Amino acid sequence: MWRNSIIAVVLLVVGAIAAILGVQGVSQAYHNSQPVGTAHRLVTAGSLPASAYVYYTLKQTTGFVLARAPKGSDGQPTGVLQVISGFSDSFGLAESDSVLSMQLSPDGRYLAINGARDHGEQVWMFDTQQMKMSLTPAFVLGNFLHWMPNGNGHTFLYRPMFPMGPNAPIDGGIWNPGLWEVNAATSAHTNINIQVPSAYLIDATPSPDGLHIVYSTSAGLGLGSDVWLMNSDGSHLSHLFRASSGGIGGAQSIVGLFAWSPDGKTIAYERLADSPVPFLSAGLWTMNSTGGQQQLLANIDGGHGYLPVWSPDSQKLAYVVRTNVGDHLADEQMQSLQCAIAAIDVKTRQSWNVASPNQTGMQLNMHPIWSADSANITFTAANPFNMVIGGMPRYWIARAVGSQAQPSLSTLTPAILNVVAIG
Repeated sequence: MWRNSIIAVVLLVVGAIAAILGVQGVSQAYHNSQPVGTAHRLVTAGSLPASAYVYYTLKQTTGFVLARAPKGSDGQPTGVLQVISGFSDSFGLAESDSVLSMQLSPDGRYLAINGARDHGEQVWMFDTQQMKMSLTPAFVLGNFLHWMPNGNGHTFLYRPMFPMGPNAPIDGGIWNPGLWEVNAATSAHTNINIQVPSAYLIDATPSPDGLHIVYSTSAGLGLGSDVWLMNSDGSHLSHLFRASSGGIGGAQSIVGLFAWSPDGKTIAYERLADSPVPFLSAGLWTMNSTGGQQQLLANIDGGHGYLPVWSPDSQKLAYVVRTNVGDHLADEQMQSLQCAIAAIDVKTRQSWNVASPNQTGMQLNMHPIWSADSANITFTAANPFNMVIGGMPRYWIARAVGSQAQPSLSTLTPAILNVVAIG
């Protein structure tokens, strides 16, 4: 599993509450049909900067391991994956263990790995210079949200859920957290009052300049959600809008998966169904940076946590769209999903499929990455992952310059074995 279902937040607010958020033309394509191998010995830091690698969590008989490979010109791995670290506490041995996200800090110093177990989520932090792994913050169950783009380059937004023992970092002797900003180097945190308990927090995302944070909250299943905007220090809090089943968007009233455009003028977000059925289709919406000019752009996959991705020129969005909407089994079971990569011109609202299961031969087409010139999309295609041995994704690239009857696709890599998550 690549990310957890965002709707699980709302379902579990009512009960025990667990996971949140739960995935240039090509001059030459790979013709090697052999899967990408993995070197199993641990390696040292190396001479390349951390951002020059693609990172993976892999499944092995001893549990999960962290691996990496040099990043190619289109964002694909090149060469053999090298194992660089293990995880503590036998993480990855249980079938229920998963990694929901992996994100490299803006300064490249830390890789945040959001892991989920049957008792909750924790964040493993990999120091790319010291080549060491640690739980950050320690003694807390909670989940990683996003890196802050400014400041020291390695502070992140974090949703604290439960303290773990007497060494848990508790503010003022009382466990009543809101949204935390955590320094990955020291584990020190600053608590931001979000007006509701942290258990109500769905998502929080900083603006590209790091000066503002948009976030959403919900009190539980069937109660809709609220969207807020504040300065990054928690000041000047404003309520942007309330999403309810009786308002705009109808039953799609759980708001999250925010994505600011690179120019900071527009916020894309998803409205998911406020329903106990986990994987109903969602709506892709945009609004301006103050919550106005809300518009529905497209119907997209819902509940699997695939973020919409802006093109570098802030003109287009790439997203994952479900292709088997009529299959009600896929409403309930993650393994039944069939999905394509789609793109939309935000100004004209013209959308088109970039890569579908019919084109790649794979059930899941996911995790789009734009090229620097906003003309191409690199993505991964795979069949549903096996929870015991991991998945076998393959990298592809597609043109994304406008609606085409038959978009141009090329493979970039052979299949990569035992993959649990990509960062």
